[in-house]
Amino acid sequence: MNSSSEVGDEKERVEALKTRSIDKLVHSNSKTITMSAISKAAGVSQGAISSLLNDRDYGIRVSEKTRDRVFKACRELGYIPNDLRAVVRMYPELGDICVLVANDVGNLVTNPCYSRILKGIFGALTDPMRNVTLAEYDEHADYAEKPELLPAPVRNGIASKFICVGGGNLSLFQMLLKRNNPVASLGSRVSLEGVTTILPDYAGASQLAVEHLFKLGHKKIAVLSGPFGSTDHSLLEYNRGVRAACDNAGVTFDAHNILHGELDSKSGAAALASLISRNQIPTAIFCMNDEAAAGVLLHAKNAGIKVPSELSIIGCDDSVIAETLSLSTIHLPAEEIGAAAVKDVELRVAEEQLPNSKNIMLPIHFVDRHSTALSA
Repeated sequence: MNSSSEVGDEKERVEALKTRSIDKLVHSNSKTITMSAISKAAGVSQGAISSLLNDRDYGIRVSEKTRDRVFKACRELGYIPNDLRAVVRMYPELGDICVLVANDVGNLVTNPCYSRILKGIFGALTDPMRNVTLAEYDEHADYAEKPELLPAPVRNGIASKFICVGGGNLSLFQMLLKRNNPVASLGSRVSLEGVTTILPDYAGASQLAVEHLFKLGHKKIAVLSGPFGSTDHSLLEYNRGVRAACDNAGVTFDAHNILHGELDSKSGAAALASLISRNQIPTAIFCMNDEAAAGVLLHAKNAGIKVPSELSIIGCDDSVIAETLSLSTIHLPAEEIGAAAVKDVELRVAEEQLPNSKNIMLPIHFVDRHSTALSA
């Protein structure tokens, strides 16, 4: 974690760079900058400069080092292109932040976790004039083969900082990085130079939940996981955390007590109904999100099962649902993740560099709302 002084220093560097760029935009019209002057300053042909400024391939191969040299020369000369897209490529700190959401995430606003991420993103904006655009991407599309399918904010070039929410699409990330745009991935771990992955400690969350139930004396514990065979990063990590908790406690988990579903309220209710039908009802259930835990809670009340004296329930998210229904849960730092993403992409634009792939894992904690109790 960064200290407050380090955070302050980073913010000052970002603001200083913004101010300097805006000053250039305001005062640069005092003289006309020609392509010939830029060509001479950068030491490259006017054709290469035109290719870079117009983001077009005119049959001239332009390396990353050449691009950086041309843009540096343009900035030092105070050149301002007429095209807004070229301005953003040259002064990326002035470009929009774009939040790209995978098409399988659902409605970003109504999804409890992702709406909190969005809240964190907007809350972290230091400039009230800064725009944030939202767009959807296809997790499975090959954007390298069909660039015309790229989300509009990527195609039109007025965004320069990207935050991806949902499963990773390598072709999308590669297209963004090719333009020297920093990318923060908030849905999956991505090992590409220039991409920062920011995730909560999913494994730690499930491990904390199950270990809490063990400490309360529960031995018959059920776990409601996601769809069987899912490769979703968070679900894989949640399952890893459950195994770690059992290994630490020397407990062999009964595979029959791991249930799979869509992690909605219906699957939560169906999971408890299935457990009840076995005549060996567990004394505790950990659900991998709060919505499924809410379904378990409501079905328990309908079935006359007392919570928490007869059945302990723990969710995961710390959403409004958990607070409304007084469900104990594991807090995932969604707002903090959104804020960290804004800070990361803005800082990397300000420092004019895309570092090696970086992983940031934010801590979780248990929220006790008294839906768990000692095992009877």
